[in-house]
Amino acid sequence: MSANTIMKKLSFLIILTLGCAIVAQAQPINRATPESMKRAAEEAEQTNNPYYALEQYEKIYEESKDKAVMVKIAQLNMDLRDYADAERQFGRLVLRDRKQEYTELLYPYAMCLKYNGKYAESVDFFNQYLAVGKDSVLLESSKREIAGAEMARKAKQANNLLVNNAGKKVNKPQTESSPFSSDGNLYYASMDAKDVITADDKGGEDWYSKVVVSSVGANNEYGEATVLGTEINREGYHQGNVSISPDGGTMYFTRVLLTNNVVSESKIFYAFKGNDGWGAANEVVGVNGDYIAKHPSQGELFGEKVLFFVANMPGGKGGFDIYYASKKSDGVFGLPVRLPDGVINTTSDEVSPFYKDGKLYFSSAGRTGFGGLDVYEAEWNGSVWSEPRNLGSGINSSVDDQYYTQSPDGFTGYFVSNRPGPNNLKSKTCCDDIYSWELERVKVNLNAVTYRLRRKNEKTNPPLVGSTIQVIDVSDPDPKSVEEKNNPSGSDFQFKLQPERSYMIIANNEGYRPDTVKFNTVGVKKTIDVEKKLTLRLLKKEPDSIVVTTNEPIRLNSIYYDFDDDKILPDAEDDLMFLVDIMNRYKDMKIELSSHTDARGRDDYNESLSQRRAESAKRWMVTKGIADDRIVAKGYGEKQLLNQCKNSVECTEEEHRFNRRTEFKIISGPTSITIERKEKRE
Repeated sequence: MSANTIMKKLSFLIILTLGCAIVAQAQPINRATPESMKRAAEEAEQTNNPYYALEQYEKIYEESKDKAVMVKIAQLNMDLRDYADAERQFGRLVLRDRKQEYTELLYPYAMCLKYNGKYAESVDFFNQYLAVGKDSVLLESSKREIAGAEMARKAKQANNLLVNNAGKKVNKPQTESSPFSSDGNLYYASMDAKDVITADDKGGEDWYSKVVVSSVGANNEYGEATVLGTEINREGYHQGNVSISPDGGTMYFTRVLLTNNVVSESKIFYAFKGNDGWGAANEVVGVNGDYIAKHPSQGELFGEKVLFFVANMPGGKGGFDIYYASKKSDGVFGLPVRLPDGVINTTSDEVSPFYKDGKLYFSSAGRTGFGGLDVYEAEWNGSVWSEPRNLGSGINSSVDDQYYTQSPDGFTGYFVSNRPGPNNLKSKTCCDDIYSWELERVKVNLNAVTYRLRRKNEKTNPPLVGSTIQVIDVSDPDPKSVEEKNNPSGSDFQFKLQPERSYMIIANNEGYRPDTVKFNTVGVKKTIDVEKKLTLRLLKKEPDSIVVTTNEPIRLNSIYYDFDDDKILPDAEDDLMFLVDIMNRYKDMKIELSSHTDARGRDDYNESLSQRRAESAKRWMVTKGIADDRIVAKGYGEKQLLNQCKNSVECTEEEHRFNRRTEFKIISGPTSITIERKEKRE
């Protein structure tokens, strides 16, 4: 068995991925003989009529029990994506093969096991094929399939990923394809049929695939689909592969012509949306040719709009490759360029590209994956594509997953899969259904509560009403206030925060010292509730004036600096001006102006930073007329802590802040000075 034989499955899927129906051709009713049934089966295979061929081979096997016929039955079931029956048929041949006649069937049997999610068993049989197989292509493929099966065994669906079948109003027994959301509507290709369609049944159902639209209501509930008009859906053609430009104004899709149940023409069209709906379709210029062109999707490369699409042009890497063409004008594109071989395109099929924000999502059957077609993501850095990343469990399954899309915010989207669904035609995995996916939006619900520091006769810190809470996002170099709230009658405050951010909470209340709490939401993967307590100290009543003596440090509480900066901020100027006034009053006074840090950070860095800050404050005072030699700037770093908060000691933010200060003390001149309370900055 060759690689080409195995790839018949994907050849048959040409029709399916173009958005067409599963079609059988009616056969004349004659008295059946084994010879006539065999001729009919072979003719059905040649005309791409697999269901009728399978029916004939099954009748032949009932009479002959010929194992060669069983091989045909197994292969056709696999082509038709009935993996459960294919596994049974291949298993009957492989597991009883004492004479080693069917060793080449170990590969398709292992593939069926993998498609059915039996990863451990599939690895065993791929290894058996590696030991006895003769097809070099399948031997290499077996190694890749083993790696994919091992990856799938370990994979777990993300906790915040929700995947749902779009339901029976959208998904009919036949195959649906190419879901695309725009303006609250879901566009896709479908055919409302409950059974295999007979292609030459002139009096039967309209069996052509059409572009339809369904409105999406609350909770992703879908309405019954409406078929778009003849501007889009042309009589005698299958329409599919619908996508819509990001601005919602242009639809791209394919028109497919079948001749004797085989794709004879597939071209890409476009239409504009006007006030009255979608206008007449026109063939896209530049990307169509004497080959199958499908799966159009608008994107951007090198700063210009492009159309990504899939084609089986001569000279391609695999059966179907992904190409792009630069947009010249409406509906006109330049020469197609194949995306890089090995990086994007493989020797197998690549399909259903979708571009968003510098990332290309596509499906491939030629990479390490969970099943048949898996969805991958590759990122464009402006010149090259990154190595594609498998999107993992949930989006990908043990079967075929394709047509992946994302909403503008990246939290929702759609894809198509033939994983077992609620509304199947011939087997649980025969037909593609539309699935929606959603990333549960992670929320951080903050409840901040303000308390007053308890007095000696109180056992706990009582709630403090009438406070104001400000939440600041400090994740970036330029902190931004998230929200500020006041609660005149209570002590609790609720805020909605975001994951992967750092925050600072500041509580203020008149007559109390502020309290500050810092925390972050880095690593939060699911919605959580966070409570933070802020405890404010009552300001003590101070005397009208104080007497300051030599070498007694006086704290200047309004001098603050931006993080890792020594620039004097406007709020600090009042305290420094207060100190300038004192030195102008006492002309012979010399002072030491010192800056201190808390214990966090490296010792040498803290000392250097505090020195820079002290010198910055000195320079400011010198510009106000104070002689340079009257001020000694000194940075102590963390050498003069006022509490127990040394290195490795766990302390509150308030306790650390108590150590971060700027002070002055008299080092010569008057032995004492009197400072009026209105001048004091305590």
